[in-house]
Amino acid sequence: MVFIKKVDIFGFKSFGFKTTTVNFEPGLVSISGPNGSGKSNILDAIIFAMGENKARVMRQPNLRSLIHDIDGSRHGPKLTRVKVQFDNSDRKIPVPYDIVNVTREMNDKGESEYYLEGKKINRNRILDIFDMANAGLNQLNAVQQGTVTKISEMTNEEKRKTLEDLVGLTAFDEKKAEAEKTLNQADQRLEVAMAKMGEVKKQIDELEIERNLKMRHEMIGHELDRFRAIEATGKLRKIRNEKSEKEEKQRTDLSEKEQLEKSQSVLNSEIEKIEEEKSAFKIKLDAFQQAKSGIDQELSTEQGKYTDADSQIKTSKKRLEDIVGRIPDIINELEKMEQNQGQVDSELEEVKKSIQEIKSSKNSIDKKIESNDSEIKSVLERQSELSGQKNIIDKKIQDLKDQLHDAKLENSQTLTQQKNVQNKIDSNIKTQMSVAAELKNLKESSEKISKVTSNNNSNDIELKISNLSEKREKIENDIVELELILDKSSKAGHRYNEKIKLVKDVMHEDYTISQLKSDAKKLGIVGFVYQVLSWNKQYERAILAACADWIKAAIVPDFETLVSLAQVARNKKLPKLKIIPLNAIPEFRMKTPKTPGLLGILSDYVKCDREYLPIVRFLFGNIILAQTGKDAHNLSKAGYKAVSINGEFFESKTNAVTIDINSKISKLTKIISQSSTVEGLLQTITLLRKHVQKKKSNLKKIEQKQRYLMKQLQVSETERGNATHTHSTLESQIKSKTDLYNTLSQRISDLRTQEERFPTKIIQNSSSIESLEQRINLVRQNYSDTEQTTIANKLSFLNEKKSSLNTERSAIIKQLSEKEASIAVVEDRKKLRRSALLQEQTSMSKEKTELESIITKAQTEMNESSEKLTKLRDKEQELISTSGTSVSTLSEFDSQLNERNTKERTITSDINKLALELDGLKRDLTEIKNQESSLVKILNLFDLDDSIEIFDVGPSIEALEKEQNALAASLNTVAPKRYVEISTGYRSMSSRKNELEEERNSIVEFIESVEKDKRQTFLDGFDTVDKEIREIFTRMNGGNAWLELENEDDIFNSGIDYFIQFQNKPKRESTSISGGEKTLAAVVFVLALQKLKPSPFYLFDEIDAHLDGPNSASLSKIVEERSKGSQFLMVSLKDTVVEKAKLIYGVYPKNGVSQVVTYKDKRVPTITT
Repeated sequence: MVFIKKVDIFGFKSFGFKTTTVNFEPGLVSISGPNGSGKSNILDAIIFAMGENKARVMRQPNLRSLIHDIDGSRHGPKLTRVKVQFDNSDRKIPVPYDIVNVTREMNDKGESEYYLEGKKINRNRILDIFDMANAGLNQLNAVQQGTVTKISEMTNEEKRKTLEDLVGLTAFDEKKAEAEKTLNQADQRLEVAMAKMGEVKKQIDELEIERNLKMRHEMIGHELDRFRAIEATGKLRKIRNEKSEKEEKQRTDLSEKEQLEKSQSVLNSEIEKIEEEKSAFKIKLDAFQQAKSGIDQELSTEQGKYTDADSQIKTSKKRLEDIVGRIPDIINELEKMEQNQGQVDSELEEVKKSIQEIKSSKNSIDKKIESNDSEIKSVLERQSELSGQKNIIDKKIQDLKDQLHDAKLENSQTLTQQKNVQNKIDSNIKTQMSVAAELKNLKESSEKISKVTSNNNSNDIELKISNLSEKREKIENDIVELELILDKSSKAGHRYNEKIKLVKDVMHEDYTISQLKSDAKKLGIVGFVYQVLSWNKQYERAILAACADWIKAAIVPDFETLVSLAQVARNKKLPKLKIIPLNAIPEFRMKTPKTPGLLGILSDYVKCDREYLPIVRFLFGNIILAQTGKDAHNLSKAGYKAVSINGEFFESKTNAVTIDINSKISKLTKIISQSSTVEGLLQTITLLRKHVQKKKSNLKKIEQKQRYLMKQLQVSETERGNATHTHSTLESQIKSKTDLYNTLSQRISDLRTQEERFPTKIIQNSSSIESLEQRINLVRQNYSDTEQTTIANKLSFLNEKKSSLNTERSAIIKQLSEKEASIAVVEDRKKLRRSALLQEQTSMSKEKTELESIITKAQTEMNESSEKLTKLRDKEQELISTSGTSVSTLSEFDSQLNERNTKERTITSDINKLALELDGLKRDLTEIKNQESSLVKILNLFDLDDSIEIFDVGPSIEALEKEQNALAASLNTVAPKRYVEISTGYRSMSSRKNELEEERNSIVEFIESVEKDKRQTFLDGFDTVDKEIREIFTRMNGGNAWLELENEDDIFNSGIDYFIQFQNKPKRESTSISGGEKTLAAVVFVLALQKLKPSPFYLFDEIDAHLDGPNSASLSKIVEERSKGSQFLMVSLKDTVVEKAKLIYGVYPKNGVSQVVTYKDKRVPTITT
């Protein structure tokens, strides 16, 4: 077994800063010593090392106070260390060691560290280890000083809770709470499932009715389809005849239209061809003009080249002649140069004047040529301008012709539209008259149905049902409230009735008071003592102990009233009554003795009205209030009645004592006085039950009447629904027909408005056509072709003039070149000297050769330019002759186009008329084909053709449609499908409900089993403790002690009564016995509780302090017996305990430090340091 083998203490409480080792053995170990020696500190050290953190348990204000503080001279850190060594041979402590060392160190800051076999470990781990070995600090294995006193003061509920904690009922409560939570969830799921099933069942019933209506509706639909197919056959035959007529007309129009379109196509081709030829001619004419301008430019260029070449040839020949003549004359000329200088200068001046005149002539010719070219250019520009104007005029005429064509086409369309509008007006008027007739019939039918609907009595039935519902709801609420009142009042009545019966059976004096209280005034009762007196809470124990027998006495004014009241009590056979007459109480004042511990006369501490002061003197005037029981006992010995403030009452000169520990003034009188009220309440409850039954009967009658009215309402609602639906259908049709009538009226009005606009539009179109024809003629008249001929003649004249001017200019240029050459000769002669003339002779020979070459080259270029000029002039003449015939050609093109456009417009007008007619036929045929297709589909739907026999099905269709519309008002199209789906779902929901019920039942069974196990576990623990109490108490003093449950039916909401019966004494509750007896009872209770969960070792700290010798001896025997299977470390001052111990330690103080002495036998003391 696990036991404490050794404790090493360092710096803990009274043990100094030197390790003190205390060795222990299994069995009973006694620790003794004088008060204040520190013997209990050994046990405190053990629980400190085992993890105790409550300083109050170790009798200190805080943990830091546990450090030894006597050695004020100690240097270094202050700390405390306790090491406890356990024998773990049986491995009850779950560590792999035979010897287990647990150490705890704490510094001066109150911080602790734990070690297991020298390794640091946390506190929770230490606590878990000892709990697993049943050696924890919370299992009554360590009983400290004062614990027994606390246990002796436990209430019945506290005793029960202590027993519950020891047997471990918390686990059962946790299981039950979790199961109840699961049960609530299961109940909620079951309630939801039940509610859903109820709703689904209701839906199934409703859907079954709706499904039947849907099937009837479908059957009517099939029959209507068959009749409509027969009706469609007649319509189909009629439509096909109409279709054949319109198709024949369409074919005729299409053929005529095709012929016209072919003619139109031929005309359009011719017009396009003429337009192309005209455009090509215009392009060619423009090209001629551009070519003419280019030729003129080329002529001017080539003429310049020809003139330059001719001039260069003539100049070169002249120069060559001069050179040939000059060379022989150079010598002569040199000789004569000096002589003929003046003559040369005069000749030179004459030549220069001649050159100046030639240049003037040349400039004049150039201006004439430039003026002629300008005129040619302006004429060409005018010719181009006239050609552009011709194009613009042609375009204007074409635009006017197009406008004329559009105007004629629009006029034709307007006439056609006018005719169509008139036809539409006639058709709409006929339709409107038909709609008006139908509308009148519908309004008459609607009025008849409205009268039927207004006469319906559904509102009266609904009002009756509403009144019944309100009445039913009121009765149901009344029943709920009455049943709630009945439930509460029944419980209260039976509870008070049981109490009253119990009190009456006991026949206590409270019964007497209750019987007299109602007639107190008649009987002369002034009041009762407990009613007229009051006191402070701190003196309550003393006052109740002193007057316990008189506290419920009746107070009367005089002795005569006392006698008469006593006689009344005898006549009523009342059990007991005390009476105090006010006028018979003598006045006296007790002298207070001079004794320590005395507080005064007890009457001074009681409060009352002045008239009741004699009562106070009578009851408390001769009793002295003392501080303690010892002081009261001393006063009793001196011949006074005395009571301590704690409720210990001593009569004069007696050793007996009356102790009031926690008594209270019972309220049985109030309970008994309520007996008549309770009886009346029970009678009222019976009447209420009858009244509730009557209301429930009325409720059933109301429900039956309500169901009858609901059926009537359903029938009425069905009739009203059918009428309402028919009425709403008629209203819809009336609205539709009214809208159609209004639409037709508006359409006719709009068409008449359009018709009124057509004559004006036709007049406008005719006026526009005449205006356009006049404008076309006017434009043609304004345009003239004579100017084109004049321009052509003028252009020919200017070209001839330009040719003659160019010839004249060439002659002048030739003459100018000759004069310039002569000037050069003269100047050369003037400038050159003899040496120059010689050099000139040489250079002229070279120049002669070069000039011959230049003449040859220039002659070639002149010939080429002459040929080009000839060709260009031929082209120019050809272009001039061509441009002269362009105006007549264009006029011819325009006449051809006018003729063909007129024919094309006539054909287009005819085609448009046919297109409008064909369009109408096409729309009619499309509509007929759609109607034919719809009718054929209807026939194909029933596998019929148009050969079936037809008859008038209108009345049959009307009757069936009426029934179908009546059903459609409340028709649910998905009812059959929903009926199957919901029925299937209902079966699955039923299975789910069964599963939920099974789940709930299993949870309830589990809760019941947990509750049963909890109760059984508690009762087993209760029986164990009760058995131990009986055995231990009998062995200790020969008396009896046992436990009783206050309420066996509700053991967890009631307490445990602990009864004690000493030898030759009546049984009493453990809280109502003396102090020493309480200690004995508490010790027995502790030992019995320890039997529930035996610990390998126990720590008892002076639990026998208040026991007398015999009881202490009995306790030591029991502890000795129990120590044979475990270890008891017991701090005690009793010899009986020390005698039974196997190992004895003595503790004594020395210089403020506890010293330990070991007595292994009684002869050789050993001091352990």
